[in-house]
Amino acid sequence: MNRGYKSIVFLISGTAALGGLLFGLDQGFIANSLPTIQAVYRLDTRGAEGYSSILATGGVIGALLSGLLARFLGRKRSLILAGFIFTAGSLLSAFLLPLGAMMACRAALGFAVGIASFNVPLYLSETAPTRIRGSMGTLFQLMITIGIFLISLTSVFIARVVVSPERALPLMFGVIVVFATLMFLGSLFLPESPRWLMLQGRKEEAIGVLRRILATEEEVAAEIADIEASVGTGGSSGRIVFKRYFLKVLVVGVLLQMFQQLVGINVMIYYAPRIFGFAGLTGIVAMLTVPTVNMIFTFPAIRLVEKWGRKKLLYVGAVCMFVSMVAAGAAFRVIGASGDPSAAGKVPAVILLVSVIVYIFGFAVSWGPVAWVVCSEIFPIQGREVGMTITTMVNWTFAGLLMNNSLTFMQEHGNSSIFFVFSGFCLLAILFVAGFVPETKGISLERIEADLKAGKRMRDLGRV
Repeated sequence: MNRGYKSIVFLISGTAALGGLLFGLDQGFIANSLPTIQAVYRLDTRGAEGYSSILATGGVIGALLSGLLARFLGRKRSLILAGFIFTAGSLLSAFLLPLGAMMACRAALGFAVGIASFNVPLYLSETAPTRIRGSMGTLFQLMITIGIFLISLTSVFIARVVVSPERALPLMFGVIVVFATLMFLGSLFLPESPRWLMLQGRKEEAIGVLRRILATEEEVAAEIADIEASVGTGGSSGRIVFKRYFLKVLVVGVLLQMFQQLVGINVMIYYAPRIFGFAGLTGIVAMLTVPTVNMIFTFPAIRLVEKWGRKKLLYVGAVCMFVSMVAAGAAFRVIGASGDPSAAGKVPAVILLVSVIVYIFGFAVSWGPVAWVVCSEIFPIQGREVGMTITTMVNWTFAGLLMNNSLTFMQEHGNSSIFFVFSGFCLLAILFVAGFVPETKGISLERIEADLKAGKRMRDLGRV
């Protein structure tokens, strides 16, 4: 049976999704190299939080400018720019510059990741055929998790083999340079987004891209007609910001990205070895459990996002995270009451470990990929850059707030406190999904836009 698309779409989408490696490389890098960085630069807890979170500052700036870059440079050249900056920043960092220069390099890395986190979901949603758009969109999150795993594994190995922090840290950055170069070179061979080409009035080039992706000329003609109708009725991106239907969809996108961070994922990714250490769990288990589970359980999301749909996955993930965060908080409370992790016995530590695994599972199959997928789908074409800019900035802003305050919060209020806070946000996320998030599985971007402009409620977009 004709699938409606050509196999090359998987190669194109997979190459574009390499931009997620940038995000993942940094997350996994901090988790297992932070003690080495602290040893080299003599950073205390607040200094470590500052070094970790300045990436988010760069990410906010990158996201802020990404809409302009995506509109005027195009999706492809924006990805090339992100890959170049990330490669150069990582290479400079390998020379162990003074702390101020290292912070500047890390902010530049954040700038590059901010561009990538904006452009990759946008590119995938605009290029992948409708029936596999969700699956291709989840490749972004999959690449994030692969990046986290690869850099975590290599950093642990380097730290164990190379005793001197001053020698180990350049090698850790060197590994990042290798992977970042792969993403940069891969981006050079991507086609441009057909929808961006249509926005620029380059119809013949857009048709050429669609012919590489879709199976028949009839499907190419139908897709071009849908895009033309959408582009022709949307108005300018400046005016659309003030339209009621755009503000409605913007609020949903903002809350999606806000909750993706407030459920606590970056705290688990960045600080998992340290959190496990508070409970007396050290070694390979503490260092590699989170990145390994995160990567493995993102693979099912590629299939489930099209089989179950976006909304059901968000429900399942939020419930899993809520239960596991409550259990983790209870385990930490028992450990804290004893005053000594070893005195609390093995049961609380095992509960904590299992809870974190369940939590990572819940996030990896749902909020990790699906929040990015839905945000890339729901905005009308004329306001897509603006909408993605704002929602990506929100993601980075809340990521920075959590990274910059979580360890201190745990010190001041007890290690268990932050898990109960995250569980509360999981409950709020469930209510939000029920009331406002649409099911976009199998619905064309143009149909979603038409329903939005027709005044349908957000949760009813795409419904017959």
